[in-house]
Amino acid sequence: MQVLIPFVIVYLLLVGLFLGSFINLAADRIPRGESVVRPASHCRACGRLLNLVDLLPVAGYLIRGGRCASCRTPIGWAAPVIEATAGLLVALPLVWLGLLWGALAGVGLVALWGAAVVAYAVRRGVRE
Repeated sequence: MQVLIPFVIVYLLLVGLFLGSFINLAADRIPRGESVVRPASHCRACGRLLNLVDLLPVAGYLIRGGRCASCRTPIGWAAPVIEATAGLLVALPLVWLGLLWGALAGVGLVALWGAAVVAYAVRRGVRE
C-alpha cells in the first residue's frame, strides 16, 4: 500500500491541475453568459479547437510558448498561474495532512480557489 501513495499523490496533483484548467474556462465564459460545456475549448481569436497538447494544464502553455498554435495570439500569464495554484492547493495538504485529510482539504481549497477566481472574473466584467 505504501508503494501506491506517491502515485496517488501525483494523480491527485494532476486532478488539481485539470480542475485549474476548468476554473480558467469558467472564469472566461461565465462573465460572458456562455456555457461551460459547449462549444469545445477553442482559441477566442481564431476559433481553432484546442487539441490534447493545448489542453495540458501548464505544460500546454509552456509547449506553445504562451500563444495559440495557429494564430500566435498570446494566452496570458494568468492561465498557467491559476492551473498551477489549483495543483498546489491539492498537493500541499496531501503532504501536510496525509492522504485522506489532505485530499479532502485539497478539494475544499480548490473549490474555494475556483469560486474566488470566477467571482473576480464576474466582478471584473467581460474579459477582452
